[in-house]
Amino acid sequence: MKFSEASGLLANLNYQDYKLKDLIDIGKSVTNFKHTTLDKIELPKQYDSSPSLVQIKELKVDIRYQRKMRFKKLIDKLKSAGTFNKEAAGHIDVARRPNGDLYVWDGFRRAFMAGICELETIPASIYYHPANRTTKQCEEYEAQMFKMRNADTENMKQEEIFRAEIQYRQPESINFLDFLRDCNLDVEELNPGNKTLGGFVQLKDCWKNKKIQHHNIIDASRIIQNTWSNNPNVSGYLLCGLGKFLDINEEVDESISLEEIQDLFHTYVNVNPPKKQDSLTNRRLNKKANESIAYCIAVYVMNLKNKQLKAYSSLLNLDDDDVELLEEN
Repeated sequence: MKFSEASGLLANLNYQDYKLKDLIDIGKSVTNFKHTTLDKIELPKQYDSSPSLVQIKELKVDIRYQRKMRFKKLIDKLKSAGTFNKEAAGHIDVARRPNGDLYVWDGFRRAFMAGICELETIPASIYYHPANRTTKQCEEYEAQMFKMRNADTENMKQEEIFRAEIQYRQPESINFLDFLRDCNLDVEELNPGNKTLGGFVQLKDCWKNKKIQHHNIIDASRIIQNTWSNNPNVSGYLLCGLGKFLDINEEVDESISLEEIQDLFHTYVNVNPPKKQDSLTNRRLNKKANESIAYCIAVYVMNLKNKQLKAYSSLLNLDDDDVELLEEN
């Protein structure tokens, strides 16, 4: 197997349970892995006998709440250190479920690297789930522990934190996931089969703080997806900017119908070469991102001018300096 193939497999694991050994075997299956990697580092000695040691081959991992595996990053880390430093790795955290299965809830990557370096055991701190917990309840509690441990100490993406919160049923995140479903948008494969949202933080902020009416964000998502039907992603900035435009469109005297807005977007995109989503977002003003993108939509997609354009810019709270900056860009 090529390194890129193994890296791709490990980065795109299904959100399910895996035996850790099976994931380690994917890494070891890379062509000439021993020569290109293991021969370039000092393999550590096996851990001495200790009550805290667990067999790596017995460990499982629940990808539903774990971060994505970046195989190259881990291999580069091993090469840079010259070995797997057992002292620095310390203990991993393992949860024993009522059926006896051991799940690594924190330390997945360290356990993976230990296995790659042919260690058979690794020290672990073991948490025992109550005997009456269901599998789902075990997953939720482990996800909660994982989020509490890592969200503030690791550079976790907000999407990864969100996925962990979904696993332990955090109410606000569940509500936001329902909203994403209304928008036909996917984040971290929580709503598979839909276009992927880019700009998670931007959209969640607009949703949570009600900066834009929710029904207009839903309409904006539909317009963008219809316009860029072959693009698997939806820009969060464009989504919020168009949602803001739709908010203002409801307030002006000469409003534009949703059907006409959709037609004008098709006209805007269908040129040679076709316009991309960032053509409307790359000139945004940092402190007025939604408003400035909405203004660009008014100018370049809706072709508004003079008095009508002035009405939109006024309701968007864009002053003359803001407008001048947008026109200069």
